[in-house]
Formats: sequence, structure tokens, C-alpha cells
Amino acid sequence: MEGKLEKMLNKGKSLLKYLLISFFALGISTGVHADVKFGFMIGYTGDYAAWAPPLDNAAKLAVEEINNAGGVNGENVALVIEDNLSTIEGSVKGARKLIDVHNVPVIVGPESDPLVAIIQMARDNKVPVITSSAGTQAIDKEGGTGKYIYRVNASDSFLGVAYAKVMLETLGKSKVGLFVENLEGTMSAGDTFTRNFSRFGGEVVKTVTLTPGANSYYNELAEMEKSGVDTVLIAAGQTTGVTLFKQMYSRGYDWTVCVTTDLQTDDFVAGAGNEATQGVFALVPGQVESEESWQRFSGLYEAKFGEKPVSGYYQAETYDAIMVTALAMQASGGLTGEGVDENMIDIATPGGTMVRSFADGVKELASGNDIDYHGASGNINYNEFGNAGAPAIRLLKVDSGEWVVSEVIDSGAFPPS
Repeated sequence: MEGKLEKMLNKGKSLLKYLLISFFALGISTGVHADVKFGFMIGYTGDYAAWAPPLDNAAKLAVEEINNAGGVNGENVALVIEDNLSTIEGSVKGARKLIDVHNVPVIVGPESDPLVAIIQMARDNKVPVITSSAGTQAIDKEGGTGKYIYRVNASDSFLGVAYAKVMLETLGKSKVGLFVENLEGTMSAGDTFTRNFSRFGGEVVKTVTLTPGANSYYNELAEMEKSGVDTVLIAAGQTTGVTLFKQMYSRGYDWTVCVTTDLQTDDFVAGAGNEATQGVFALVPGQVESEESWQRFSGLYEAKFGEKPVSGYYQAETYDAIMVTALAMQASGGLTGEGVDENMIDIATPGGTMVRSFADGVKELASGNDIDYHGASGNINYNEFGNAGAPAIRLLKVDSGEWVVSEVIDSGAFPPS
């Protein structure tokens, strides 16, 4: 009898423990403070892994600042992190977990291919997705209020204009070849460059498509050599880019080389080798480092992590993506994705009081004022489709194994795509 009674008591304790945990987790009738969860999903592994640590730092810095200012509508923000593995499959799985298991109202971060894969999921569940690094032109008109997709960084359509202008006017190249990996993000970058380069008077003499993850690109290199170009643009991810560069160097091809932002990392240079990458150019959207919002962000980042953030590395964009999401939620008066979607464009476009921090934004909203968030990455002026631009372009060049700034170019006067 004692054995049966003990088992019943243990079962009762287990059931009570389960119910208490459930109540606390759900915040039901306990009076316990329940955080609002922000999903943060980027490629911590795979091709985008080199970008992950600084983006992760920027997101955590933003959340810390928000919580120190009292949180969103009285609730602390808890960052729920998922690795999308830098793949479509990983993104779908990660987003499903964030939405179904963690019940996040928003997801911040995903890159081009991972983002495109979850657009319909975002809309079906009314969970806004705010990217800080996806350039793909596939979402140029896919976002905005009611569509639940927003982009803080510049589109490839904008970067296509920038690449074309810099190739022609800064590097003095009017005939080029294009290597492009067969992926959503890289094909988008190649398409926008080709369109705008031709528009401004240049000629893409030869386009060679690269199969993702192949062991050899010797045939593709030989095909480009036959075109007679002396300059090539390479739009590829890390794995393909490293292989291509090693084989290009081993065969002694002597082209002037420019790469898209996917390859603008220290990991790429280390993987391909200092000799193979010497003199390679990259073009990245960047910030005006003398601007007050950048200097504020830079100081906070350095104080927390012991190093300065790098303009054009999507740290400022990631910080701002968290900030504008939190301010849109604050403006809604609630904690839902629908509230974020309804207010996102309004809090980050001209017409309101300019604010540079979450605390200042909350103060103005509490006073009944409209706000215009001016962030670390610049003044985030969303268009009707939820896209922002970039205030400056940074031309980088590899010198002795390191990316160095060759020139900072004002992109404010660049024509639209």
C-alpha cells in the first residue's frame, strides 16, 4: 500500500511541477513577467557563417539597449536564436520552429535565399521578417505593410547601379566578364549588375554560370579566358568562391577581379590564400562614419565587445533592424507581429521627430508624436515595399591578406535601378 501511495504522490508532484512550468512558460494567471520573443535567424554555419559573429553581437547589443530602456511596452525582449545553416532547407525548418514552438511575433536577420524561402510562411502566420543583409531583387516589390517583409540594407538593385557606376567611372572598365553562381542571391547580384552596366554604356562580354559546390571550375575558367576580357566580376558564395580562386591562381589567370559582398570576408581571403586574392576589389554599402548615429553605435559596440564595428559589414543594419522592429511594436501598443507590420514604415520615414535611440523613440511616442528613426546604418527611409537604401559605397581592396578601404563614394546621387 505504501508503495502505491508513494507512486501516486510522486505522480501528483510531477503533474504539479509540469503544470507550474507550463503556467510560467505561458505567463498564464501567475503574474510572472513574460518576455516578448524576437526570433533571430541567420547562417551561423555554412556559406554565411563568416558574417554571423558580428551580426550576432549587433543584435544582442540592440536588445540590451532596449531592455535597459524599459523594454517594449513594459516587456523585456528575449532574443531566440536559430541557425538557418545558410540554406533554404535550414531556413524553412528554423522559421517553423521559431513560429510554432517559440511563438515569436517577428523574425530578424535571414539572408537572400533563406528569406525568399519563408515569405509565404511569414504572411500566413502574420510574422514580419526583417532582413539586415538580403540583397536579392526578388523582394524588391514583395514587402511592405500587409506583406510582412522588410529590408534595412540596400537591395541588389541599388548595388547593381553602384557596381556599374564604380566599374565604369572609378575603375575605368567598360568591358567585363561575369562569373555567377547558380543561387538566388548571387544570380540576383549578377542580373542587376548586367542590366545597369549595359544601361550606363558598359558591356558584359561573357557570362559564365558556376554550379554550387563543384570540385572543379577549370572548364568555366577556360571558357572565360576565350572571351578576351581583362576584368571579371565574381558573384559567388564562400565555398564556390574559394575553389574558383584557388584554381584561377593555379592556372595563372591575370584578370582584374571584383567580387560581390558574399566574398567580402576575412574567411574568404584566408581560404583562397593571400596570393590568390591580392588586389581583388569589393564594393559594399556602408555608413557615413562621421554621422552622429554611427559614432554612437560604434562607441557602444566597442565598449561592449572590445573592437570597433566595420562599416559595410551589416552590423549597423542588424542593430537597426532590431531597433525599428522594437519601435514599431512600441508604437502599436501591443506585442504582435500585426502591430509591427502596421507601424514599421511609419516609424522610419520622414515626417516625424528624428530619434537616434530606442529610449528617445519611446519618449516621443509616449508624447503622442510621430517619429523618424535615424539609425547607425543611416536614415532608414522605407519605400512602399519596405526597402531602404544606403548613404555611401565603400570600395575595398585586398592588400597583403587584408581588406582595406580604397575609396568611400557618396551614393546619394546614384540614379534608381
